[in-house]
Amino acid sequence: MTETIIVEMPRRGIGSDLTEALAHHGLRAEIVDGEEMCELRVAFAADERERLIAGAVHAIEAYLSDRMLPLVVQRADGGAVVRPPSD
Repeated sequence: MTETIIVEMPRRGIGSDLTEALAHHGLRAEIVDGEEMCELRVAFAADERERLIAGAVHAIEAYLSDRMLPLVVQRADGGAVVRPPSD
């Protein structure tokens, strides 16, 4: 059984945006609407490769940010590419 946590959200709009953001970090989130609030059920992505890519992208982004390098990380071809930002 996959470990899951519950994240309570004040409204669905935030939950939808957060679901997308969590996916970029190797997490899978499902929105469950309640009467007054909604909640996200969050778990690790089932695909180990997806978790690896998300972790690597996150670490590279942190590295680039810490050093204030003018580069961005983009997912591509089942991996990632570090490149200058587009104009």
